[in-house]
Amino acid sequence: MKFAQKLFLSLSTLFLFSPALFSQTAEKAAEHAQRKPPTFWDFLFSPRFITKFIVMLLLGLAAFVLLKTKKMNKGLKIGLLLLATFLFGLLGNWFSYFAMHPSPMCAATKSLLYGFRIPFIITLGVIFLLTLLGPKLFCGWVCPVGAVQELIAMLADKLKIKRGKFPFTAAQAVRLLIFILFIFISATALLYTVFKGRVYALSLYDYFNPFHGLEFGANENLLGYIIHYVPFLLTVILAFKYYRPFCHFVCPIGLYAHWLEQIGIFRIRFKKNTCTDCGICTAKSPCTAIPEILKESNLRPDCYACNECIKLCPEDALDIGVKRSI
Repeated sequence: MKFAQKLFLSLSTLFLFSPALFSQTAEKAAEHAQRKPPTFWDFLFSPRFITKFIVMLLLGLAAFVLLKTKKMNKGLKIGLLLLATFLFGLLGNWFSYFAMHPSPMCAATKSLLYGFRIPFIITLGVIFLLTLLGPKLFCGWVCPVGAVQELIAMLADKLKIKRGKFPFTAAQAVRLLIFILFIFISATALLYTVFKGRVYALSLYDYFNPFHGLEFGANENLLGYIIHYVPFLLTVILAFKYYRPFCHFVCPIGLYAHWLEQIGIFRIRFKKNTCTDCGICTAKSPCTAIPEILKESNLRPDCYACNECIKLCPEDALDIGVKRSI
């Protein structure tokens, strides 16, 4: 009897208040439907969205000033790289203002899949601005995956692990081939998902995106965990043997930045009148750009402004400047 009374009272209460509840729900739905999508300026002045990009620019500019004034040393380099890894790789797991969404890879590829949406445009804008200022300033000093690889390269040198060098033309060919495959697979929708009856092409890069490895989250199955973490783990392992393997062989941002770097305002400058041809920079620098820098080539392999060649040169024949050579 008591149960019947409680059930009657509950149903009566729901009946009495349901018009108001449904009315509020309908009003909220109508309000949401009428709400205008956020504009470029809404994103630009949203602290939740724009904070990380401001910090990215500041960190990239700080690295540039230290490199340009030759104040960069090993301690500062490690500190800046650890800061980039923490701010843009790990902090987003607890503080949404620094969440890497979209990640540089997503901005580079999904803008081609789904259109140049405002978050993609702003992300690419920051990357391109820093790259046009100095040689791969974003890739070298701001990108968390790049920072991890740079730190591992320094650790490998400390542990005296002999690292191999690869021809840049081979790395560029692989990176370009992956990008062409991405375009083909996207255009033909060989990889796709269905949402609300519509077919959406998936990005080939989603299956080897190391940025996901810096995100702590649960996955539905083993395959999800593999796709999420294995690319990052492989990048870490290979970075002990090769300098920035992901950047050189896979990353689409690396591909874009390679061409932007060629028209950048500042780049590594060779003072040939000072050079004694000792060969230290070529032998000990991790990147493959040094031979082309010494040849005064206009089109150079990737340079990540790592500062190693500048620091190694006993004659001060290398620096960062506007002119191509002296």
